[in-house]
Amino acid sequence: MIITEFISIFVEILLYFFVSLICLFIGRKVYDWITPYDLNYQTAEVDNPAVGISQAGFYLAIGIIVHASVSGQVNYELFTFIDPENPTRLMILGAELITTGIYVGLGLICLSYGRRVLDWLTPFDLNKEIVVDRNNAVGLVEGGFYVSMAVIIHGIIA
Repeated sequence: MIITEFISIFVEILLYFFVSLICLFIGRKVYDWITPYDLNYQTAEVDNPAVGISQAGFYLAIGIIVHASVSGQVNYELFTFIDPENPTRLMILGAELITTGIYVGLGLICLSYGRRVLDWLTPFDLNKEIVVDRNNAVGLVEGGFYVSMAVIIHGIIA
């Protein structure tokens, strides 16, 4: 009984781990889409620290949003595949993973539009400062903006 429960918990941890990796990968693609510059070129070939700082802030923001989505409340009544009389752990896990995907998707949309708002509100060209001038301070501003938005999203979700 204990071994079966341990294996069940271990499988659940692995599943959440892989879901988190997928969320980070999708987040990387979204970040690549919302920036007008080539991330691979800027980070690997040009060695631009401002881009790296901003990207690190985005990854941290995704981690915060994934944490909120995993630890937040799930309304199991919304899922028709869950038998209210006899819910199985697999049914509950399915509902939690679907909820996680929805919350992460909404969080990535908020981060994407948040970057557009930040670019619009700053009195300077955000992309020029980060890519051309390699301004670390602006990279920190953008990365910090992502993290602060994620903390707000975390507060809303959790």
